Amino acid sequence: MKCMTLAVVATLLLLSAGVAQAAKKNDVFVPGKPLAEQIQRIEGEMGDGKTYAELKLEDRSRVREALGRMRITLERFPDESGIPAVAKTDLFNDQQIVNTLLTQAREDSRLICRREKATGSNFAVTQCLTLAERERNKNDAQQRMNNAQRVGNFDNF
Repeated sequence: MKCMTLAVVATLLLLSAGVAQAAKKNDVFVPGKPLAEQIQRIEGEMGDGKTYAELKLEDRSRVREALGRMRITLERFPDESGIPAVAKTDLFNDQQIVNTLLTQAREDSRLICRREKATGSNFAVTQCLTLAERERNKNDAQQRMNNAQRVGNFDNF
């Protein structure tokens, strides 16, 4: 009985450690690395046109504003250990904004491939789209259906 309990506890500890590691991997900011280097890396990734391609314009502006505030704070206090508590709180809040928006953009940029049969055919075709593209296609199709039902025009777009 004790062996079974120990095995269950050990398994739960390993699972919780794995979940904690997965949560850390998803964050954009990596703890322990210099903040200035991470800000520079994030700005480079935002500028490459691929990494956060699905980031909306207003979200991109919010991220750039947060990174700018963080950069100003780091310029005022070059030694990260000497940053006052209020400034640390502001830095943390800006990090959370950046983490939230960029993590969501990364998820939306995920490529999903499906094998689908075209209507009237038995041949399966692989169709690869990002999550955001799939969502846009779904919304566009829904909008076209609503317009067609309202107006009575069933043109193929």
